[in-house]
Amino acid sequence: MAVASESAAREPGAEATNSTDATARRAPGWWAGVGRVVFALAALLSFTGNGLSFYIGSWKDSDLPADAGFSGGFEGGWEHLLNQPTYFTFLANFLVGLTSLLLAIRPHRTSNLFHALRIAAVVCIVITGVVFNVLLRDAPPGTPVEHVNDTIQHIITPILTPLVWLVFDPRGQVTWKRIGLAAIIPLAWLAFTLARGPALDWYPYSILDVPRMGYDGVAVYVVAILGFFFVLAALMWAIDRLLSRLISSRAR
Repeated sequence: MAVASESAAREPGAEATNSTDATARRAPGWWAGVGRVVFALAALLSFTGNGLSFYIGSWKDSDLPADAGFSGGFEGGWEHLLNQPTYFTFLANFLVGLTSLLLAIRPHRTSNLFHALRIAAVVCIVITGVVFNVLLRDAPPGTPVEHVNDTIQHIITPILTPLVWLVFDPRGQVTWKRIGLAAIIPLAWLAFTLARGPALDWYPYSILDVPRMGYDGVAVYVVAILGFFFVLAALMWAIDRLLSRLISSRAR
């Protein structure tokens, strides 16, 4: 029995995992406190951006992209306010806010569900920043509150979130199983958006304009963005493994 126990203790990865866990338990109290404050501020920022989106929707009509192949939309008021969560930007910011808040409450989380949500949050918010600023940005925001909302949701949060993940998130939690689970979220959003579009004659973004580009044209953007999703997730996996090994080596 002693031999079997000793062999089990020396299984590949077991020592690294134990060392990482031990390092996490020995983390200085002040550093853990700083992390919780940063997570709380990140959650507040994301939720503030979404709150401003609700406010803007309460008085502003939805925008119709130039040369749009659809003509539907939402009038300012309850109609446009309640439609805000269907934008990918809102979803990504919500995921960042939710996971950041949960980490502020309890930083060392290990569940598959939570870390799938966290991976989705980090990757989706980076995609939001890149796609919006590269492909979708046209006219500047029209009012000061729209400018603040745009800056939070499309610039600050997409830059801040991966930096917070890099510095403060628990290590050794990015796995391919969790990446696969994380991918369900954007895929579900896409399926919902494309199924809903014909009924409303409305699509949230010009790159999803099926009436103008057809499904073949939209598929080019969809495949490229999904590929970008997995590239970013793979980069998270590689960085997470590297940092886990560094922590493990220091703990020996």
